[in-house]
Amino acid sequence: MNKYLWMAVSPDKYELPLIVEETSEKLAKKLNVTDGCIRASEYNHRKRNTGKYNSKCDIRIVKVLR
Repeated sequence: MNKYLWMAVSPDKYELPLIVEETSEKLAKKLNVTDGCIRASEYNHRKRNTGKYNSKCDIRIVKVLR
């Protein structure tokens, strides 16, 4: 069992969950993007906390503890 849940959330101030998956690979498959795109988006949000990212994957990804 994984320690984290991966969520694609709405890009507004509420960050409502759109898709929740157990792994970044499963989330990438549902969003039709690469796993690297998912991980980069989560990293950028966590480290830089900017609104829009310079990436093909223009979604907000959040990794949360179970």
